Amino acid sequence: MNAIFPTVLKRLYRKEPISSFLIIVGAVDAVLGGVNELGTLMILGLLTSGMSIGYRWWCIQQAEATDRKSKQLYLPPASNRTPLPNLDSRRHPPL
Repeated sequence: MNAIFPTVLKRLYRKEPISSFLIIVGAVDAVLGGVNELGTLMILGLLTSGMSIGYRWWCIQQAEATDRKSKQLYLPPASNRTPLPNLDSRRHPPL
C-alpha cells in the first residue's frame, strides 16, 4: 500500500492540479479547525474539499459524455472505386 499510494496521488495531482490543490487545502483547513475546535474553519475546509471533489466529478462526467458521442469521420468507411493495378517493373524498364 505504501508504494502504491504516492504513485496514485501523483497521477491524480498531475491530471487536475487546481482541484487537487483545493482538496488538499480544504482537508488541511478541516483538520486544523477540528483540532483547534474552530467550527468555522472546519466547515470552510469541508465545503472547499466538497466543492473541489464535486468539480472534479463534474469534469470526469463531461469527459465521459464527449467520449460517448459518435466521432465525425472524414473519409467513408469503404471506397467505391476499384483498386489500382499492381505495378510490375519487369514489363517497363526504368528510365
